[in-house]
Amino acid sequence: MRKEIDVNNWSRKQHFAYYSKISTPHYCVAFNIDITNLLRFTREHHISFYYSLIYLCTQSLNSIDEFLLEIEDNRVYRVDRRVPCFTDLKKGATEFHMVTLPCEGDIAEFAAAARRESMEHPQTSEAMDRSGEPKIIYSCIPWADITMCSNERDYSDPKLKDDTAPILVWGKYTEHDGRYLINMTLDVNHRLIDGYFVGMFVQKLEEMIANLK
Repeated sequence: MRKEIDVNNWSRKQHFAYYSKISTPHYCVAFNIDITNLLRFTREHHISFYYSLIYLCTQSLNSIDEFLLEIEDNRVYRVDRRVPCFTDLKKGATEFHMVTLPCEGDIAEFAAAARRESMEHPQTSEAMDRSGEPKIIYSCIPWADITMCSNERDYSDPKLKDDTAPILVWGKYTEHDGRYLINMTLDVNHRLIDGYFVGMFVQKLEEMIANLK
């Protein structure tokens, strides 16, 4: 379900109007996340680090109202949740496939469901464009310690500035004085998301990782 926001009485009215004048109002922020406790947790419980981080990121983003907003024909709606849509590789493959499924259950249940979905129902890259529940797009480049990642955009699309799906990308984790860090980039639409809310996401994700037992 989704509920329309009264833009005329919205606290973000002026910011929304300003960034709506821009044809490509998207921006990308890079930051480090300490994943030491998540790495410990996934090793102890024998579950996928990748799927577990997708779970935590999705839960964190879905807990912030601003990331649950969508734009259609210059009207703003709040949705109930976003579902992860992420790249994955089968063993021995060099070309990725997509996996889309709701972020439900606990972290171990989601990781198991994601593995089954990846093996049994791999999707083509068109999954990112298909209709359905609002998405968060994920990808990973685990072979390199990336510091930044831009994302492709169709600049000929007249509705490009209505694209509000967050895009999260990260590289391999690296050790620093006994702690493990991963660099992450978050691509968002400035019509809805300011840096304050990116910072809120980072704080919530760090809290969720720290609280894993």
